[in-house]
Amino acid sequence: MDTVTDSVVSPDGTRIVYHVQGRGVPLVIVHGSIATTDMYRGIADLLAPHYRVVLMERREYGPSGTGPRPCDFTRQAADLAAVLDAMGEPAFVFGHSFGGLVALHAMSDSPAVPRLALYEPSVALAGPVLARVQTKARELVAAGRQQDALVEFFTARADPPPPADQLRWVAEQFAFRVPGMMADLECITSMDTDLTRWSTLDTPILLLTGENTDPLSKQSIARIQQILPNARTTTLPGQAHHPENPRLVADALREFFG
Repeated sequence: MDTVTDSVVSPDGTRIVYHVQGRGVPLVIVHGSIATTDMYRGIADLLAPHYRVVLMERREYGPSGTGPRPCDFTRQAADLAAVLDAMGEPAFVFGHSFGGLVALHAMSDSPAVPRLALYEPSVALAGPVLARVQTKARELVAAGRQQDALVEFFTARADPPPPADQLRWVAEQFAFRVPGMMADLECITSMDTDLTRWSTLDTPILLLTGENTDPLSKQSIARIQQILPNARTTTLPGQAHHPENPRLVADALREFFG
């Protein structure tokens, strides 16, 4: 199915690129940290026969622009709101990991979202949890050691950390995503950890989690469930924080979005 690439300009002047395929009700997918829209193509391809699927490139990632620093969730949420406005009609939203946090922050200013799906939004990492990682990563990036900065992040994020050889391979492959990682760290370390502000959301919400996900992601889901007791939770068998079976995700989204 053909894909059309377009863009909007966020309120702070940052260009946000997005890719559209399919027809029907818009469904905007917001990617996680150190990710690109390519990682969600499998899900998008399965959903495109039923929705107008929109893969949004967050600021500092892919062809999207670099905005003012430090970055924060106000800017990230405004980016998503700008993409939603460009749809011209109410749109569903699916946010994965950090993208789920962006979606939650955007909800207060985006009433035209009739349903919201979140895959393990990383609330357990909010606030000072990654402050040390941020400081160390800044030092490494300043010294031109982008791969080591990624290793620092992945070591802190994973529990248990991947084997050293796997970490190094991942760092080599993903070094070009370091600018996005640094912007995301600025957002999450400055995030307000009072999650009760979302307890009044009356939008139908689906929480997705993987059966084999890591302890931090399990903590995130548990905290979100406390704040959003009416949200529906679906556990995907055999999946972890980065689901490898796009059909399981797509089927769960189709059932929820209708």
